[in-house]
Amino acid sequence: MSSWSIESLNPIQRKIVEHKTGPALVIAGAGSGKTRVITHRVAELIHSGIPASSVLLLTFTNKAADEMAQRVGRTLKNSIDQQKIVHGTFHSVGSRFLKRNAKLLNYKNNFSILDSSDSRDLIKASLAETIGKPGKYFPKAAVLQNIFSLAFNRFCTQQMILDLPYHERSFHIEQFISADYPHFEENIETILNVLITYRRKKRRGQVMDFDDLLENWLELLLRHGDRLPLCQQIQYILVDEYQDTNQVQANILYRLSWPHKNLMVVGDDAQSIYSWRGADFGNMLEFPERYKAVTFYMEENYRSSPEILESANQIINYNTRQFEKNLFSSLPRGEKPLVHHVWSSQDEAELVLDNILNYRDQDISLNQMSVLYRNHVQSATLQVVLTHAGIPFVVYSGVKFFEQAHIKDLTAFLKVLFNPLDEIAWMRLLQLLPGIGNNTAHHIFSIFQSQQAVRLTKDNGELQKLIPKKALESWNVLLEIFQEMLNESVTPSHMIGILYQNFYREVLFNSFENASQRETDIRYLEEFAGNYVKLEAFLNDLSLVGSSIITEHETDQQENQETLTLTTIHQAKGLEWNVVIVIGLTEGLFPHQRSLETEAQIEEERRLFYVAMTRAKRHLHITAPVVSSGYSGGISQRSRFISELTEETINNEIHTRDEYSFGNHRETTQFYF
Repeated sequence: MSSWSIESLNPIQRKIVEHKTGPALVIAGAGSGKTRVITHRVAELIHSGIPASSVLLLTFTNKAADEMAQRVGRTLKNSIDQQKIVHGTFHSVGSRFLKRNAKLLNYKNNFSILDSSDSRDLIKASLAETIGKPGKYFPKAAVLQNIFSLAFNRFCTQQMILDLPYHERSFHIEQFISADYPHFEENIETILNVLITYRRKKRRGQVMDFDDLLENWLELLLRHGDRLPLCQQIQYILVDEYQDTNQVQANILYRLSWPHKNLMVVGDDAQSIYSWRGADFGNMLEFPERYKAVTFYMEENYRSSPEILESANQIINYNTRQFEKNLFSSLPRGEKPLVHHVWSSQDEAELVLDNILNYRDQDISLNQMSVLYRNHVQSATLQVVLTHAGIPFVVYSGVKFFEQAHIKDLTAFLKVLFNPLDEIAWMRLLQLLPGIGNNTAHHIFSIFQSQQAVRLTKDNGELQKLIPKKALESWNVLLEIFQEMLNESVTPSHMIGILYQNFYREVLFNSFENASQRETDIRYLEEFAGNYVKLEAFLNDLSLVGSSIITEHETDQQENQETLTLTTIHQAKGLEWNVVIVIGLTEGLFPHQRSLETEAQIEEERRLFYVAMTRAKRHLHITAPVVSSGYSGGISQRSRFISELTEETINNEIHTRDEYSFGNHRETTQFYF
């Protein structure tokens, strides 16, 4: 082996890079340098005479695959070899296999690939062809799309692929709906018929969606793998983040590596946190036995202080299904992680702000600080507190909390209550009613404008003529809700509760694929609104937060601007900061209420906490509020994970309850009944 490859590697990393042939499992602990090992492994294979085109490198993003291939080229000082490496995601490499061999599966080589939007449109067409106009309680196309994809990723097996024609494969959709979407059980037969129609349309139209790329790639390997030129070309396979593979991907790797057995998979079972999207934790646990593989442990961490690692090790050791490991670091010792015991989410937000200001005074940049949480709803109060304090922040947890569709739907109701002539709010609200589209909504609002007031009465003949028959029932419910909420004693929190229970819950569960998660968001919007007495103050703060959040794109454009990062732990995986504050360690929040049914679910929640802890380099803070009305309606227990951290590895700090005041002014709205 050449000297360039070993100078920066520790002894275990060197053994992995020098591994010759045969299957190997690399358990790469957090911060242990796995990317360096993978790129050096590929470089060493090529340097030893293996053609670059014989190496397959699979990752979970094309960006990561391209960056690794470029690093190999820089290491070898040969960009030509870098370009010859077969690399990409499972979907992109699968597409390459299928484009070359589509005829073997009765496809044309110029088949089209549906993006998510195209797939949803084809499901809409399948829905119309199968049952015409769906009933009020039938899931929309976006919900069906999610059901079909998750059922495939969780239940697709080799036997199911081979035993049934393409359009008849259901992937145990009945079992999946009963477990995850029980409110649609009465529609199972119809949903199955829509799936069959959708798959027929895809086959007939010579198109594949993202799941088809995996399903058809696996079928291609099972039926014709021995005679595919690309299979014969590939002799060495490396896979990053193996703990995140699903059953289909694991079976693809098994068939691809069958002739030569030169499969090396790299990952960390302690960071397996994506079962909700089909990842199968068992793929990694079963790898040594399935392949009779050699196992390497990378346990030296180059990111975090020894104290942070000691507390993280203590947490993850409570899991029983895992590869035992013990992260260690040669970095200088620092301070123990600090657990703050606070009263409420408001106290928690104020405490987070205090810590951020203190670290900034110590010349630690906001760019080197992050606040992590289990669910982005937990950042709602913090976003308002940071906004008032003038702390710029960027939200990496998907769509910003107050800008999510279901949150904007509910706040549209409140905006209409505060300003009955708010056109944008009315347009959004009206189109939630069945049968009312953009044109009808405009006609209705034009009546409001012409009258210069909103007269919501059942005997308003001009208005009643515009309401479609299928929307009349919902419209009348709205009239009653509005009348109830005009009472001056009704607070913003009560308004949200009334709206949700009497009208919006039905809309939510028939419109969104992750309705249960969104329902949790609404509970916490209601809880957050409880901090306000008057509607005006509540709406003003929502507007302020929306205008103060810096987007990810804006952050890229403003490299010199310091910003604090707010993100879910799932989004934070693979990232690191000098200061990390993990909030919301309350039972029912973290671990999440929906993850308390089985020990396997609790262990995944614990792995998620472990991921959060190991994002910190020098300073780790954990907050544990005891008041959370989202589930208990009052006092909650602190997370079980807090009790698993002993005084040997953490410091505890008890904070007394403080009172915080909010604006309470509300002007009278002008409604007529």
